[in-house]
Amino acid sequence: MSETKQTAVYFAGINAVTFDRPDEPTADADGHIINATVLRREEAVHSLIPVRARVAHGVSPATAASMLRKMADLIETSPELVNAEPGIAYRRLPDGSSVRKKLTPKTLLEAGRMLDEDDRKRLIDLIERLRDDLPSDEDEGGPDVPAHG
Repeated sequence: MSETKQTAVYFAGINAVTFDRPDEPTADADGHIINATVLRREEAVHSLIPVRARVAHGVSPATAASMLRKMADLIETSPELVNAEPGIAYRRLPDGSSVRKKLTPKTLLEAGRMLDEDDRKRLIDLIERLRDDLPSDEDEGGPDVPAHG
């Protein structure tokens, strides 16, 4: 099985309370934080499945369904995200709108300052694995901007 770099949108839904962030300003009324990140990663050539979802074992069916609906809403309200360049991230806001930001190793490290030591180490490991797949630090990340949709 050969591998090649493929660009894809990776979605994540987390519960703010589970991650000890109950006051997270981007959490919605259900406490959900929905993100989408465009990355270029090594993937098996046969993995050209157009849409793939992963739900953690043990999550409640209602939570999984709600987060998946919010991910679908993010696609519908910001359709450009499915064709965005690698290193672009979107976050769904509590009102259903979204913001877009360019991720670089530098912007990820800046965001990691608020993490505890173990999470910061995991972030640094992740940055090292993704370094070739993210825009360079010279591509200034800039502030969050409203996503067009």
